[in-house]
Amino acid sequence: MEIRHLKLLEAVAAEGNLSKVVDRLNVSASALSHQLKEVEQELGLPLFHRVNKKLVLTDAGRILLKSAEVILGELKHASCSLMELREGYKGELRISTECYTCYHWLPGVMKSFSQEFPGVEVSIHPEYTRNPIATLMNGKIDAVITSMREDHPGLVYHELFRDEQYAVVAKGHPWESKPYVEAEDFRDQNVIIYHKPVETVSLFTQLLIPNNVTPKKITELELTEAQIEMVKAGYGVKVIAKWAVDPYLKTQPIVALPITKSGLTRIWYLVTLKQELPKYFESFRQSLMSHMRA
Repeated sequence: MEIRHLKLLEAVAAEGNLSKVVDRLNVSASALSHQLKEVEQELGLPLFHRVNKKLVLTDAGRILLKSAEVILGELKHASCSLMELREGYKGELRISTECYTCYHWLPGVMKSFSQEFPGVEVSIHPEYTRNPIATLMNGKIDAVITSMREDHPGLVYHELFRDEQYAVVAKGHPWESKPYVEAEDFRDQNVIIYHKPVETVSLFTQLLIPNNVTPKKITELELTEAQIEMVKAGYGVKVIAKWAVDPYLKTQPIVALPITKSGLTRIWYLVTLKQELPKYFESFRQSLMSHMRA
């Protein structure tokens, strides 16, 4: 039995004869009659009584019609959902980022985005922060916000914005009077980072490694608040984006210094798999860009 047979049953039950179904299903009367005989022979039961010129459902017909209405209703619902997905009005966007500080961007972005696309569910997954790209490639998330770029043919990097990194130290630190700090200045410092390997940290990849500088100590702390407390107490220096440290500069005894005369800048990306993206994806990217530039 095929879907066309269920559609025929539903239509004939509603109209009462085959001639009225011709235009509805866009099939000739002889073809419809053949289809009806075909399904009745397959079932071994008549689906309609022939009463004068009218077709009346048998018990078997009524049983099958109930199932047909459910199946055809589900197919119609699925078709509408797929159309909404294709047109970009419905879907799911699962996001992770390379560091925990980034997550405070997302609630504001989600609020503005959901007003434009209420049928798209955006979910945040901090549990994948340690290895978001691998998680993306495994299909567990749909996009990653990161400043680290890997050469991989299966990934696409959509540029979001650029931010400048600053070195944060306690007030009274020997660096406080400097107009900026350079690679060599980090050699005798305890540098606080979110997590290793250092090859994932822009300070190291863009400045320290190229200049063959290894800090005296490297401390891993995943919480920005804990990092700031360490800096404030004089136990290390932290390199962080200006937008991330600004709230602390207003309330804590710390200062932020440029790194090198030309500055240390990162490019942030929204990374996806190389595939056709839903229409709402670009709107989400634009919302994220606008939020960060505000």
